[in-house]
Amino acid sequence: MIILPDLHDKDVFANPEFVTPESFTERKTVKAIIEKVDGTFGFVSNPVHKCTLLAGGGAESEDLEHEIIRECIEEAVVVVEAVGIIAKITEYRNRQATKYDTTCFLVKVTDESVIDQRTKEEKENGLQVEWLEKLEAVNRFHEQLVRLKNRELDFYNTAFNVVRDKMFWDSYNSSVLASH
Repeated sequence: MIILPDLHDKDVFANPEFVTPESFTERKTVKAIIEKVDGTFGFVSNPVHKCTLLAGGGAESEDLEHEIIRECIEEAVVVVEAVGIIAKITEYRNRQATKYDTTCFLVKVTDESVIDQRTKEEKENGLQVEWLEKLEAVNRFHEQLVRLKNRELDFYNTAFNVVRDKMFWDSYNSSVLASH
């Protein structure tokens, strides 16, 4: 498992507009690199922000493995088994004065025939799963970072998510290379 450097507004935005608060509320979150047997990877996207991101969200319990399995069923509409933890990161998001402790898991799909359990908001926003080859995912993350650099991403949290998810994706790929 890799412990990634803390992520702050100054790491995401060229000119951060929110000042660092005196204190932060803490929130645990989980993210998943979802792999199918055919070697494709599952990501979530929606027409609102037009970004490809890792599935995941807020942890409702301390059992993070259970939480990532629940999030994958909900967002990616697949049943998975957790293989292991890829990396962890702490994010300090000034706008909400929230400190996110995020754990990224590698998970493998075990069943694709589950009932759609997306939340009402996820359905209204058109959240959908996309299956990409590894190179396609690398290209998507690169394109999204270019959009962020060019100030074409208008969503504060999405910008953080793009940077964080790219860091998780790179950690996964470097751990795969190191094991071969």
